[in-house]
Amino acid sequence: MAFLTVDRRGRNTLPEQVRRDLGIADQETSFVLLEKTSRGTYELVPASLIPNDQLWFHNAEMQDRVAQAESDFREGRSTLAAGPEEAQAFLDGLKKE
Repeated sequence: MAFLTVDRRGRNTLPEQVRRDLGIADQETSFVLLEKTSRGTYELVPASLIPNDQLWFHNAEMQDRVAQAESDFREGRSTLAAGPEEAQAFLDGLKKE
């Protein structure tokens, strides 16, 4: 259990142990959601503008690769496989080239 002091302007400081438990202790700036539960209490949830499990997609290199793949599809530079075995055979063939 930890206690917070909230000033008149609504500011507070999370105790160091709470920040460590949330995984935000070593970051310069962190986003934390304050979610109201169905019981009327609140939960602190570490957050980011982009969910952490989707950060890979928003990397500049990945965006370039996705744009290239979309271009390949538009231009007909793709191969359609009828099933997993056919797809695996196609991929294995690429290894031999």
